[in-house]
Amino acid sequence: MVLSQQFSDSSKKTATKMILKMLDYISEDRLIQMFQLVKKISNNPDVHDVMDNLIRFFRSEHPSKNIFYRVLERIPKKNRYKIYNTLFNNAWFVGGIKKDQFEQLHGVRPPFMIILSPTFRCNLRCKGCYTIGYGYKADLEYGVIKRLLKECMEMGIYFVTVLGGEPLVYPHLFQMIEEHPEIFFQVYTNGTLLNQEVAERFTELGNVLVVISIEGYEEETDRWRGKGVYKKIIQAMENLNKAGMIFGTSSTVTRQNIYKVSSFEFVDFLIEKGSILQNYFLYVPVNGKADFTLMVTPEQRNHLRKRVMEIRDTRPIFVMDFWNDGPYVCGCIAGGRRYLHVNANGDIEPCVYTHIASHNIKTHTLTDALKSHLFQKIRESQPHNPNHLRPCMIIDNPHVLRRIIHETNPYFTHPGAEEIYTKKAKDMDEYAARYAPLADKVWEEEYLSDKKWSERIRTFEKRSFKRVLNETRRASASQ
Repeated sequence: MVLSQQFSDSSKKTATKMILKMLDYISEDRLIQMFQLVKKISNNPDVHDVMDNLIRFFRSEHPSKNIFYRVLERIPKKNRYKIYNTLFNNAWFVGGIKKDQFEQLHGVRPPFMIILSPTFRCNLRCKGCYTIGYGYKADLEYGVIKRLLKECMEMGIYFVTVLGGEPLVYPHLFQMIEEHPEIFFQVYTNGTLLNQEVAERFTELGNVLVVISIEGYEEETDRWRGKGVYKKIIQAMENLNKAGMIFGTSSTVTRQNIYKVSSFEFVDFLIEKGSILQNYFLYVPVNGKADFTLMVTPEQRNHLRKRVMEIRDTRPIFVMDFWNDGPYVCGCIAGGRRYLHVNANGDIEPCVYTHIASHNIKTHTLTDALKSHLFQKIRESQPHNPNHLRPCMIIDNPHVLRRIIHETNPYFTHPGAEEIYTKKAKDMDEYAARYAPLADKVWEEEYLSDKKWSERIRTFEKRSFKRVLNETRRASASQ
């Protein structure tokens, strides 16, 4: 049972009301009290870890804690309540209870979130986009999406990231968000269609965070996305600011722009423009037109890792680095461990960059995909490497993904998706081999030798291993 023994259901409702009331008045003491209440109404160890870290964080003199004040002071009070109810109460507490029940019934635990690409249509043709291989025509029927989101809520998933294509091209985007007020949506957009009316619509809905893609300043962004795009992005940010809407930013990191997008100057620029979140995604050659010259070097990847840690220590902005942050989540999170991807053709993929599937949401359920041989084999293999700085089964451990493909025989979800597993397999192996020595040295010297990090790693691995072991035993018993 997720709720702690100290709190009955009625006590939980009372605590929730107290938390919502605390959101009316912003102070350090109130935030700490709120985190303590959150901790008391859940016995989920992941929730406790996060709350303990936040309490320590706010009791410190850490300069980046100002981000919470930036967020809370920026958004209307009614949206504070919406964000708490969707992102925290539903996604963690209500969702946690439902996930427990689902796991007991089906023998597999649902992920925290799904990524949904309702369309592959896009008004841009960005260089190196991971969706090029899919084409630019597919839309997922809204009826299918409604059924998908209904299943998500039934199994305890209340966090949905919306990608594309370009989500603002999808005709049912706002309808989807409005008709599912229990869910927190994170919408990634190129920003070019985000006019004042769109910005105000997002603010009116409230249960959403907008994330704008930007690859540096004007030169870098327009080189990647097309001439004139940068100026439209800056206008989109101004529109969101005027509407009182919180937003984040995201950068595709390549060998060409890494030093620019990871610079303190660029991050300060994003903060000045109003961004509360900066995501870094490495370019991964999965679109059927692999360009290895765009992939960061081992030294550049390590530079990004160090710079992200420095930004976190000095700037009031959330930063996520989806490869170098492997140590924080015990390696790979794909295959339903923490997330999965439903693309615009309906294919249920292990992750955004793993373009294989064995099930389609038009004819199957998420439950079918989670219990599939493909997803099970991926989870059994996690972490794919004992060094969590080498978490990825695509670019860090390509032999692992080739083995899984051989054992489970999935289909490739677009023409050319097989490229890096066949004719470019040697290039992938060589890329992984070049990064391994540096990553292993850093892992040994900075993580395993650090007492706090080593204890954290062992705790994560113990939890992860126990969950996968239980899942494997249940699957074997049902066969």
